[in-house]
Amino acid sequence: MPYREELRQEIKQAPKTLGNQLGRWAVHLDFSIARIAKSTGATRQTAYNWVTGGLVSPAYRDRVRVLLETLRASTTAEQAWRKICQQLNIKN
Repeated sequence: MPYREELRQEIKQAPKTLGNQLGRWAVHLDFSIARIAKSTGATRQTAYNWVTGGLVSPAYRDRVRVLLETLRASTTAEQAWRKICQQLNIKN
């Protein structure tokens, strides 16, 4: 599901935190918040907080970094999701 324009703008204007960088790449590839949450073990609300500039707590940083690097190295959301599922041993 594409990101709403309001959320796109909020992500674009937010401070460039680790979570916001994740959000920018997620928007670029149209990688869903639900998949970010599933990949990291966080709630969707927590993932929204990250992508809009909130800080990623230490408990989630390693998974967020893996996710961010995978998004950067991928050309589509589906390609990224397949790689993430393999890297983090996630069952679809």
